[in-house]
Amino acid sequence: MYLIDIIPLTRIPHAQPQILSYFYDSKLKAGVLVQIPLGRRQEEGVVVSSHDLANHKMEIKSASFELRNITKIISVKPILTKQQIELALFLGQYYFCSPGIFAKMMLSKKPTTDYRLPTTAKRQKLIIVPTVTQTEKIAVKHKNSALWHSGLKAKQLNKTWWRIKTGRAQTIIGTRSALFLPFANLKEVLVEDANNPNHKSWDMFPHYDSRLIAQKLTEIFKCKITFKDFCHPEHIRFAQYKLRKGSRGSVATRAAKPLDSSPTAQNDNIIAPVIIDMRQELKDGNFSIFSISLYEAVKKALTDNKQIILFINRRGAANFILCRDCGYIAKCPNCDAPLAYHLINNKPSLLCHHCGLKDAPPATCPVCQSWRIKTVGSGTQKIETETKKFFPNAKILRLDSDNSPKPKDQQKIIADFINHKTDILIATQMIFSWPTELTTAQPAVIGLLSADTLLHIPDFRSGERTWQTIMAFQSVIARRHKPTKQSRNITATHGIATLPTVARDDRIFIIQTYNPDNSVLKYVKNNDYAGFAKEDMATRKTLNYPPFSQIIKLTFRHRDGKKAGQEAKILAAKLSLAIAPLSGATKLNNVIASPAFAEQNNSEYSKNNQLTSSPQTCPASRERRGEGGLGGGVEPQLSDTTSPQPPPQLKGGGKNDIEISPALPAFLPRERGKYVWNIIIKFLPFPTPHFEKGGLARAKLSFGGIFTAPDFLRRRNSLLQYVPTGWKIDVDSENLL
Repeated sequence: MYLIDIIPLTRIPHAQPQILSYFYDSKLKAGVLVQIPLGRRQEEGVVVSSHDLANHKMEIKSASFELRNITKIISVKPILTKQQIELALFLGQYYFCSPGIFAKMMLSKKPTTDYRLPTTAKRQKLIIVPTVTQTEKIAVKHKNSALWHSGLKAKQLNKTWWRIKTGRAQTIIGTRSALFLPFANLKEVLVEDANNPNHKSWDMFPHYDSRLIAQKLTEIFKCKITFKDFCHPEHIRFAQYKLRKGSRGSVATRAAKPLDSSPTAQNDNIIAPVIIDMRQELKDGNFSIFSISLYEAVKKALTDNKQIILFINRRGAANFILCRDCGYIAKCPNCDAPLAYHLINNKPSLLCHHCGLKDAPPATCPVCQSWRIKTVGSGTQKIETETKKFFPNAKILRLDSDNSPKPKDQQKIIADFINHKTDILIATQMIFSWPTELTTAQPAVIGLLSADTLLHIPDFRSGERTWQTIMAFQSVIARRHKPTKQSRNITATHGIATLPTVARDDRIFIIQTYNPDNSVLKYVKNNDYAGFAKEDMATRKTLNYPPFSQIIKLTFRHRDGKKAGQEAKILAAKLSLAIAPLSGATKLNNVIASPAFAEQNNSEYSKNNQLTSSPQTCPASRERRGEGGLGGGVEPQLSDTTSPQPPPQLKGGGKNDIEISPALPAFLPRERGKYVWNIIIKFLPFPTPHFEKGGLARAKLSFGGIFTAPDFLRRRNSLLQYVPTGWKIDVDSENLL
């Protein structure tokens, strides 16, 4: 008889054991798929390892619960590889959720299928892209490649899964879920468009980041990794997970040459943007969305039969409607957000960009009955209308989620632009899904109509994202030949750029703003990335933002606004008390007391059967886990930091190692009928016993530095144990709004 350690393929509350043990009459290999009883229901599970029962008889006899048997074996042969199991366990720790959720994502659609094909030793290459659209584009360059994304049918995915497991597929191109495939001999990982926010799973649970998982894969398989993007290598936000010296990772750009980061650099392949002060435009009597400089540049490009891109990070005709007498703003009744003004089938409509609610705009103000209602702000629809007025003979297309929601629609618009069937392309962020094609088109003019919509987002990454957007456009408009001296010396007087008389093939990049003195724009103008990075990093270090900390956002939603606020404030108070120094502790400042610690003592812990490749061991009380109501039996002694544990004995920790914000309403306090409250936690690096020898500076950290180190995760997760069920835990949150 054997004890079989199993990961249940279901979501289990984080206060409960995540890995359980069951009886079976024979030894099972790691990766075998089984059916197990879990409470009153039956669930699937994946075997982690097996142990001879004879070595655990005394422990089982002294337990206050009864072990249960495995119901049946679904697959005799291992379905998951050892590498997949290691990855699932790590992700369960890092993202503080059930490892079974990740293990379930790794299964084929038909796990009982056995293709009976021998595994080959061919080298495999994985290419990760942020969107489904990009998989099809890249696949054209790689013949006989295997595709993996949500747009494929289950039969296709199942066939591809087995091709990869048996080593028959050598080049795999897919979205973030492709990281969970059963690679036979992975030798290289390439992350395309590395700055794209779609690499983070923001729309579904669990909220994982494909860039971090890609680096973990390279650690497991000891293979090469490359991050590819249009920006300078150091611009990539994911650089906060810096690879240590001697690793096989690298970062690449699409540009022929890396961008020179010195303030005085004159790169042959880069066009310095022209910054236009829109305040001066107003003083000069120009109330249009086009500055004089941009208007003249577009007019000249059309005369020369060249193409233009106009970018604005807003869709619709206006941001909201406003009563000029009483200040009334039409808001969504479900989300407490202003309703955007759209033209749907040429009819005015109000649309919520969060829940999709539609309404007709009022003829008069519903509060004061005034007729003085005005639209405020600009979006792609308004830009299109204004452009048609100024340039009635131009062929104009719009690229946004309203006009082209499907990839096929986007592809047609881009194809028309590339084939010069379009003169002016008006676009949102969606344009960055087609960077290679746009570089082929080589537009003569790019106009960023409002840099302020990027700069003034209340988030610490707004400057970085603005820089990335501008760098991407500079790559699109980059010259393939050396620019003329005249084209480099574009100047601006009183906010209006003076366009020199240049050759017909010269290009120009214009940025319009009401805040030309913004430090980001100053560095952009001089192509001074080093200066921008130095200032931005200094600010982040002062305020303890990444990469100098790890941020976790806790979010609570409830239809009762009072209850939502009350629950959030209670949790914030509990977390603050949890990180307070223990009474009588002179050397252990800021040690976290786990909620389960009061019911446990170290004598209850055994050290047998360390089953994972993770170096730390943090066994939990078998008795407490057996009484959890899940009926799973004995839990193996794993490095499972997602389960109740004693407080880590850390030396040198200070009170400021963890910062907890007060509970505050979200930037959008009500969404889809529920009130939203956030708590932001910053976990700072701290000295641990794991790094005592030689100090932090000389320690050999894993791929993610201290924020993926076992001691850090154990300490961090002991605090997250206080978070009740019903809260959303977002590790490495993309924004704090």
